[in-house]
Amino acid sequence: MNTDLNQDIDFEKIPSIELLEYISFKDEFPAEAQSAFVEFCFRFEKELKRKSEIYCNKYGYSEVVALEIAHCTFSRVWKYGSFNKEKAKSNDMDKAILLWMYPIVFTQIIKYGKENTCAEPTEEEDLSLINNAEELAEKLDIINVEAKREVVAKLKTIERALTQLTVKHRIIYFTYRGYKKQGKKVPRTITALLREKLSLTQKSVNTYYGDAERHITTYLNIINGKA
Repeated sequence: MNTDLNQDIDFEKIPSIELLEYISFKDEFPAEAQSAFVEFCFRFEKELKRKSEIYCNKYGYSEVVALEIAHCTFSRVWKYGSFNKEKAKSNDMDKAILLWMYPIVFTQIIKYGKENTCAEPTEEEDLSLINNAEELAEKLDIINVEAKREVVAKLKTIERALTQLTVKHRIIYFTYRGYKKQGKKVPRTITALLREKLSLTQKSVNTYYGDAERHITTYLNIINGKA
């Protein structure tokens, strides 16, 4: 990122990842951040609107709503942009940024039906399904190295048990474990994403999770000599 803000900056030539860096300094350098944001929106507007229209069509929303959802997503980027290059899902940074924004689009649409306006971000907004033990361990964000090693070992045992079931069982189980808070239900945005990605009804998602739990309990009883 060019730190000499006293000279004219050609934002059209700046990589998208650096535009996000300029945007993040909106309090210190508002003019530069605004210029970077304008270029960022111009660069990604077409693809983001396309994705928003695809999602909105599935939920019966119009193109007008799809455009509003796209604007809500860009607003989210401006206010709370949290793209993490280390967690990028593609080596192509522009593609990685789009993959980062798509779940935000999805979250906005799921909440739009209830609020009919841009939804304020929550901790589960960075939506992603959890596919395996290591991803769940990362989601749990355990700082202590030894504690994390023990958790991973236990989750690997569970993962071995789930190999006897389908991939959908594994994804649903680990995703539920990652997002379900103590005494609370899994966030509505997460269950909607599971239905969307796995082509299941909510009843089927619940059934898959229950099957996985029972299978894991039986497996653990056997290896612990309790069966």
